[in-house]
Formats: sequence, structure tokens, C-alpha cells
Amino acid sequence: MAAGGALALAIDGFEPRDVQQRMADAVTEAINDDAELVVEAGTGTGKTFAYLVPTILSGRRIIVSTGTKALQDQLFHRDLPRVRRALGRSLKTALLKGRANYLCWYRLEQTRSDGFLASRRDADQLVQINAWAHRSQHGDISELDSVTEDAALWPRVTSTADNCLGAECPFFQDCFVVKARRAAQEADLVVVNHHLLFADLAIKREGFGEILPGAEVFVLDEAHQIPELAGQFFGESINTRQWQELVTDALRESAGAAGTRAALQPVGPGIEHLLRELRLAVDQAPRRGAWPPLRDQPRVAEVLQALGGAVEALIAALNTVAEASEGLRSITDRAEILRKRFGLYLEAAPEDHVLWYELTERSLTVTATPLDVAVPLREFRQRQRAAWIFTSATLSVGG
Repeated sequence: MAAGGALALAIDGFEPRDVQQRMADAVTEAINDDAELVVEAGTGTGKTFAYLVPTILSGRRIIVSTGTKALQDQLFHRDLPRVRRALGRSLKTALLKGRANYLCWYRLEQTRSDGFLASRRDADQLVQINAWAHRSQHGDISELDSVTEDAALWPRVTSTADNCLGAECPFFQDCFVVKARRAAQEADLVVVNHHLLFADLAIKREGFGEILPGAEVFVLDEAHQIPELAGQFFGESINTRQWQELVTDALRESAGAAGTRAALQPVGPGIEHLLRELRLAVDQAPRRGAWPPLRDQPRVAEVLQALGGAVEALIAALNTVAEASEGLRSITDRAEILRKRFGLYLEAAPEDHVLWYELTERSLTVTATPLDVAVPLREFRQRQRAAWIFTSATLSVGG
């Protein structure tokens, strides 16, 4: 990283910076000692190179986590290849995003066959998505520039942890998510984002994490986002969109399973209506706030009570048709999980948690967040011998 060094020789316009070299030295020391390092690296520091160079040279298995998908793509497609070429190191690298960023073959085929498209635009986009899917190697939806990532059709052709069929899926062997995870497990350096890292870390506490085992160096860029994100993932939440998607998936799946539509048709639309009523009942509330005062408003309480009854009716109906298809069995399991979370709407917050809500244009999320996220983070760090590098342009300690 000095004048005349590997980076200066290989990268046009590279200029040695004292602060960058000092950060790289500190990262090297932390890696050697399996220690924790917090670095505030302001604009102009060159922090990306300052942590990539020593981590790559360490020869250890590395996870680099970024705050946004945009930075994740930039780091993987631009910065990482430049540093790797400059250092002359050959190592396996992988880019891993959350499953909603990958096309789902099963849901694509469902959407193509059920014909439930809201507009001609959706129909045109479905043709584009289908053509792209058959030529894509990775299935990353960001590859298809002609369909924006906020297009209404994407949730219908991508999966979530709730609706994925897993190994029971008829397209499991061709699944883009499975392929991406396998590549990540075999890589020397994996680039993820904080949402995926904390989702995996939260699962790892129960023994099922997929990307964390074996990692020896963790680099968390844009680390100022960590407290809020950790609170979300170590808590528990329920979203009205989850119920909406459950009903939609149940009705779509029943269209292909003889005799099941009649059991679900009477209850599905009722839940959809109540979800709309609940969103309207809280429409004038602030975008975020404490949930109990809002929950106790008469109209909100009334709709929640009715929604609880409708949920029980839906689950009863699902139980009568669950064995008709693998998809309906999976949907029934999802409904049971969501029913357990339904108590977040109605009950007091668990001990040492705060109960709060967040509104978007179309959904209501209620979350129970632990008051102290330091404990689960510390427990994981103590169990896994590794170096942890936290860096951002704006970081503070103790306040």
C-alpha cells in the first residue's frame, strides 16, 4: 500500500495514504490476535482497501458484510477484483444475498400457469423475467435492468423463508438460492450484507446458520447500522404482508389441487378484508411508535379480535386440505408459525423487550425488540474464535 507497492503498480491513480496504511496495520494486528477492532474511517481514508488487503493476505476464511446491497455489489464486482489482481492472490470468492434477491423457479412456474396478473405491464414483465431466467447463471434479480427491483411482480417469482419448499421443491436441484449458498460455503471470502449476516447469526443461535461456520475474520463495513439491525433480528416480529402473502399463496396453490379451492375460498377473502381494515384503522398514527397505546384504540382492538377469529378459521380450513399437495402442506406449516406470533398483536411485551410498530404504505409490522442486543452478539463472538473488524465513516463508542 506504499508508494511503489503492489496496489500503486496495479491500480491507476492509487495514492499512498498514511491513515490508510495505519488502518491496514491495525486490521492485520487484530487478525493475528483474533481480536476486535473498531475503526472510524472518514471519507478519503480508503477503508475498503485498508481492510481488503490484510484480510486477503491473512489466508483465512473471511466474511465481509456491507450495509447496503449497492455497496455489496460495488465491493464484489469492482473493489475486490482490483485488490485480488494487484496482490496476485487466487482465492475463491462468493457474493451472497437474501433469498428474495433470487428468482424462484417454482413460483415462476406457478405465476406463469395461474394467469392471475394485474395488468398488461405485469404480463410483459413476466415474459422478460422468464426469458432472462433461462439464460441467467445466478438468478440475481438485479441482473435484469428492464424490470426494476421494486416491480410488483418480483415477490410473486421470488421466495421467502416462509414460503420456500426447501428440499421438497421439485426445482431444488436447479435452485439459485441453493447454488449461491453452496458457492458461499466453498469460498475463501464471502461478501454479504448486514441483513443476511444477522439473519444467519440469529439462526446460528439455534444451530442452523449456513454461512458463518468456519469464518475466521468478520469485517462489518458501515457498522453504524448494526445496533438497529441487530435489534430487529434478535427480536420477533409479525407483518400484515406475511398474512396477505399466505392467503394469496394458499389460493394460488389450491387452484392446482382438486377439491381444495372450495375449502379455502370462504375464509381467504375475509382475512384480506380485515388486513385492509387494520391498515386503515392505524392510518393516522405516526410511522413508528409504541404498539400498546395504538393496539388499545377501540377500532384497532375490534379489528384485531375479528382477525384472530378469521386466522383460526383459515388454519382449520388449511388443515383439511394440507395433504393435497406439498405446497399446501408448507403453507399450513407457515400458518401455524404465524399463529404463534399473532400474540404480538394482543399481548404484553416479553420481559426485557420493547413492543413497537412500523407503518409503510401497505403494511403494519409489530416487533418485540430486546432492550440489550449486546448479550447475543457477545455470546456468538465468544463461541467462535475469529477477528472482528467494525468500520464506518461515523462511529462512536459509549454514546
